[in-house]
Amino acid sequence: MLIQKWRVIIQDRQKAQSFVELAIVLPVLLLILLGLVEIAFFIARYLDVMDLTREAARAASLRDPQVQQAYTYTNGAYQCNRTLPYSFYYTSACVFAPPEGSAACSADPKFCGGLNPLIYVDHTVDDVLIEVFTVKGHTVVDKVNPPAGYWALSDHDSDLSHNDNWKKDCKGNLLSPTPQPYYTAAKVESELISTSPMNKGFVGVEFYYCYHQVLAIPFANLFVSDPARVHAYTIMPLPMAVPTPTPEP
Repeated sequence: MLIQKWRVIIQDRQKAQSFVELAIVLPVLLLILLGLVEIAFFIARYLDVMDLTREAARAASLRDPQVQQAYTYTNGAYQCNRTLPYSFYYTSACVFAPPEGSAACSADPKFCGGLNPLIYVDHTVDDVLIEVFTVKGHTVVDKVNPPAGYWALSDHDSDLSHNDNWKKDCKGNLLSPTPQPYYTAAKVESELISTSPMNKGFVGVEFYYCYHQVLAIPFANLFVSDPARVHAYTIMPLPMAVPTPTPEP
């Protein structure tokens, strides 16, 4: 009888210990699971950003950067669902705009009618850069860009208070040292293949996007920063930027 009582006591203690261990381990497992879910959200959003950037570069590669109207336009002069006035850069950036009729269009009604149903472009922190390069031989001889050498959406949207977003972090603080576009004349020249055709044209598209956590759990910062700056970039051939031969007299 005494031995049986001790067996019962030991079994009860083991059960109690198991419950204590479960109570300790379960929250840890739950935290890890939530962290993995947040990472999955981040990866999905990153892939969306990459797809949009590629699509914008593909769309730009079919247009003519030489055709510009009101080149010295100011913020808010253009609208995605209008054909005039025309801007190669703004029209190419419209790929990042929400589709017509989307609730996201209320943030900037002029930046509406694009191909982006998933990612909310925040005009206070996000940005799109577009660069055009004309290559003669293996040297960049011309860039059909504004004087800065690039075109930035934040400098030409309807938000007059937030320009040069790509030079800032997701909280609006200027970065130091001042960042440069990923695609520069030197970068393009360094990537050229020596056996490639001598005369070429390229368009580079860069997307600066601030990802905000979906679950917004404080400890998830160990996995993904909140907010986290995502920088995607793509370069495509641009036939209309290929240098034309000088006509003989």
